Amino acid sequence: MSKSSFEEWLAERPHWMQTAAARLLGSQRPPEDKDISALADLCLAEASTDPAAIFETVPAGAFSAAVASLNVRLSKIEKVNGVNAIRQDAALDLGNKDFAIVYGPNGAGKSGFARLVKNACGARTRSDLLPNVFLAKSIPPSAEFVVIQNGVAESVAWVAAGGPAAKLRHIHVFDSAVAASYVNDKNVASYEPRRMRFISQLIDISERVATELSGRKNALPTKLPLMPPDHAETKAAGFWSTIKPLTTQAAVDTACVWTAEDADERLKIETSLKQQDISGRLKELTRQKELLRQLENEVKTLRDALSDNTLLAVLNARRDAAEKRKAATDDAERVFANAPLDGVGKQSWRLMWDQARLYSEELAYPGRSFPAVEDEDKCVLCQQPLDEAACTRLSSFETYVKGGLETGAKTAEKLCDSLIKALPALPSADKWRLDVGLVKLEAIDADRLLDGIQTRRAAAETAAVVADLPPVDWAQLDEGIAVLTASLVKEQATLTELQKDGKRAEHEKMLKELRAREWMTQQKTALEAEIVRKGIIGNIDDAIRLTGTNALTRKKNDLTDEELAKGYQERFLAEISALGGKRLLVSPEPLQQGKGKISFALTLRDTKQNAAAHAVLSEGESRIVALAAFLADITGSGQPTPFVFDDPISSLDQEFEERVADRLVELSRTRQVIVFTHRLSLLALLEDALDKASKNAAATGGAFPSRAFISLRRLGTLVGVVDTLDVRRERPDKGFAKLRDHRLPSLRKLLDAADVSYDNDMKAACADFRILVERSVEKIMLNGLIERFRRSVQTQQIRSLSKITADDCILVDHMMTKYSIFEHSQADEVDANLPGVDELANDLSVVIDWIGEFEKRIAA
Repeated sequence: MSKSSFEEWLAERPHWMQTAAARLLGSQRPPEDKDISALADLCLAEASTDPAAIFETVPAGAFSAAVASLNVRLSKIEKVNGVNAIRQDAALDLGNKDFAIVYGPNGAGKSGFARLVKNACGARTRSDLLPNVFLAKSIPPSAEFVVIQNGVAESVAWVAAGGPAAKLRHIHVFDSAVAASYVNDKNVASYEPRRMRFISQLIDISERVATELSGRKNALPTKLPLMPPDHAETKAAGFWSTIKPLTTQAAVDTACVWTAEDADERLKIETSLKQQDISGRLKELTRQKELLRQLENEVKTLRDALSDNTLLAVLNARRDAAEKRKAATDDAERVFANAPLDGVGKQSWRLMWDQARLYSEELAYPGRSFPAVEDEDKCVLCQQPLDEAACTRLSSFETYVKGGLETGAKTAEKLCDSLIKALPALPSADKWRLDVGLVKLEAIDADRLLDGIQTRRAAAETAAVVADLPPVDWAQLDEGIAVLTASLVKEQATLTELQKDGKRAEHEKMLKELRAREWMTQQKTALEAEIVRKGIIGNIDDAIRLTGTNALTRKKNDLTDEELAKGYQERFLAEISALGGKRLLVSPEPLQQGKGKISFALTLRDTKQNAAAHAVLSEGESRIVALAAFLADITGSGQPTPFVFDDPISSLDQEFEERVADRLVELSRTRQVIVFTHRLSLLALLEDALDKASKNAAATGGAFPSRAFISLRRLGTLVGVVDTLDVRRERPDKGFAKLRDHRLPSLRKLLDAADVSYDNDMKAACADFRILVERSVEKIMLNGLIERFRRSVQTQQIRSLSKITADDCILVDHMMTKYSIFEHSQADEVDANLPGVDELANDLSVVIDWIGEFEKRIAA
């Protein structure tokens, strides 16, 4: 099937919108929130040209198919509670009839039911539905509606708190408030042609998708901090202000580089710029350089003294001394093998011998060679006289000590001792920390380095080979010295530069750039997130642009001129003519409201001065114009939805009333019509119109509207009571018979049971009696010649007047006088004058007999 021009227009819309249109046609319902979210995803995919996105299209011929008819009827209202003063669990059975009349006098509950229907179906002018305000504890309004849609019955529960029931939205109510709104206000058309309605739904969907996308956008606020004002006009600020979704990671990495050298540079410039006394600072730098030089010398001395080469000499000397001492010791053991005591020549012995020599040469025998072994000399060790053997032994000891091996051993030992003593003395821990603190070496690191130096120094006195000497890690100290040296040199150069003209401003600019770049580097993660966010936001903005409704609005405006405005005006003129108001120079004027919405205002035609319609029309004219506007509006749907009228003929004259009655009956041929009224005149007009329609249908073989009549009454405080034994619309003879055969037995039971409802039921029976007497005048005595609320006179019944006698008039007058007290409002004390059951039975017998006798008479 080929596509219509409307479908071709749809095919030019964004793909996501075509998908929405296809789904709307398929589901025949407004999308739910989850559906809107899915459409928003598709819109984003289209905006980003996602190749994986799958879109739908409107099938060809989708708008050529006929629209299914929506046949809705309100069959019953039941379980009514909390609605005005209507009794609990009240019900109104409309019998699924084409035309239903709900009649009731003032205060019978008719208006309560009408208000209930208005609130439940969501009428445009509904007001709050009040509970029974005369009860201390009110009941929330609620009810159940039995709706028949396309032949299927469904019960719809309704509570006032839940608002209008969606399944009752096709029921339309006309009352005084609705009439006033059509005449006094601008009114958006209730129904639109199918294509316009479809575009309205697409506009709504587009706005909901745009709202969904905007919500997602608002859920992504920027977390990027503002660039501090101090960093303005820097390279970093320039980069910061120009980031966009296309900014690459490489560009971010390049702009956000920050190294330790950069931090040091910033610190040096900050420090130098803070200097007020540059000359004094330069002197301080010179002093620090001298302290650093001293530290370097101290460290160099330690490193040189504890170097492998230096300590190798110590180790070699120790090894040489040990070897020579061994040789001397071995020689002594050989020489003094026959000595009385062992150990001669050993270390301890040599120490003793050296002390003995010192004692002899300084104290015992000064100026004489050691050992003193002349006559009468004594041993310096035991203080005893020396014999020849002792003299010889002491002399041989000295000869050995001064011999070559011993001398070589002593010389080697002295060299070793001198080398060890030449090793540097190590500083105390406190002094060492202070010294290396110059290069910002922490105390723990300083202690660790000193421990390493001490360990190597101690090992130098015992180690046999260089491999036994633990190394010292000078790297951290070397680095600190190098960093401080470079820093001092750079600061000195910077301060020297600052003393020159214009250099301070140059350094301030350099510092500003460094600070800005450092700050931006600290925000790198936020910067990267902002670039991603900008990409998402850009995609959302592109998607929101795809939800624009301008094209939809233009198309709907075109269709408005083509279909809606012209159709509405034509229907209005047809309705106003059918209702007898063709002479009224009023017509609906369309008013564009944007988004493809259109409203209508009733305006006067051919006026010479500006004036509002409601200011010129009479109350009755306004009512008939409003009814025409209402019918023109609602029938625009083309669907046979129910109409509910609450006293539609208010303020109308007789001619308008008859036209309204005929039009309502005509409407009931295609849809259900429900009329609430307290006017007997309208009741009579509707019955005549329905009778006429039935006769015409019978003559032509067509269908005639089925009808239902519900009579409401008030029984004491009970409101909204359906009169199941309605006698008022019966022929008088049948009505009186029903009172006798059904109402009287019921009254006798109530009386026997002393039931409190007896008085109310008796009043109702008396009121019905009075109405039947009144109708007896029209139907029996006058034989339908003339009737109230009927304009026509049945002249063929004039001969019936000859049957009337004076006694007939006396009887009717008596009964009317006696029972009128119960039909019309009277003082409370009349309750005491209620007739008894037997009295009522007697009166019923009298009038029934009279009617029977009267109808047997033959007119003259």
